[in-house]
Amino acid sequence: MAAGFTLRKIRASETLGGKLRRARKRKGVDLVEVELATKIRAKYLEALEEEEFNFLPNDVYVRGFLTTYAEYLGLDPGKITQLYNQQKTTSTIKDDATFSTAKPLKERSFVITPKLVVITFGVIFCLCAVVYITLQVLSFASVPQLNVDNPTKDTVVEEESIKVAGMTDPGVSLTVNKEIVTVDSSGRFERQVTLQKGLNTIIITATNKAGKETSKVVVIERKTKTAEK
Repeated sequence: MAAGFTLRKIRASETLGGKLRRARKRKGVDLVEVELATKIRAKYLEALEEEEFNFLPNDVYVRGFLTTYAEYLGLDPGKITQLYNQQKTTSTIKDDATFSTAKPLKERSFVITPKLVVITFGVIFCLCAVVYITLQVLSFASVPQLNVDNPTKDTVVEEESIKVAGMTDPGVSLTVNKEIVTVDSSGRFERQVTLQKGLNTIIITATNKAGKETSKVVVIERKTKTAEK
């Protein structure tokens, strides 16, 4: 060693947690004993010694904890509180810097792929199939609609025939007085019926593919034409 030089041990500055922990151990007590003596929850005492500031309540309460804890350990409350403020400020700056340098998440743009197109068309096809089957089941389960526009009930005429017309469901079998009548694609039907003198009963029947039917009965009276004076 060169003459005139003396080795000196440089003591690193102690942190808040280190000071509190060392003083507590020097006093020979554990956190449970400190809690009983100071009325400060052991979990807050541990957070102070571990410098886990995020687990602590509001700073107003923390400073009260520090004052009470420091006095119990025989430390200077002012210096302990000042050390807490310094470390808390440094910790906040580091957290903000870490947050600001973090890369923002990129928004994923919606991309149409062949697989997505196939899935979409598959879903649409399935929905259409379900709707079609449902409509078919309903049509089989219900009786056909039948509306007779002409003639109306209890009509009195002098003509030898009358037109029977109305609407029903497309695809049904329709008869007028047991004679088959054609139904167009919209469900419209017409049939000229010959009348006998007196009362005439006209029976219109619509039968669907499930064998369910709807019937309407119209009574027409045919009178003899009066001679012209």
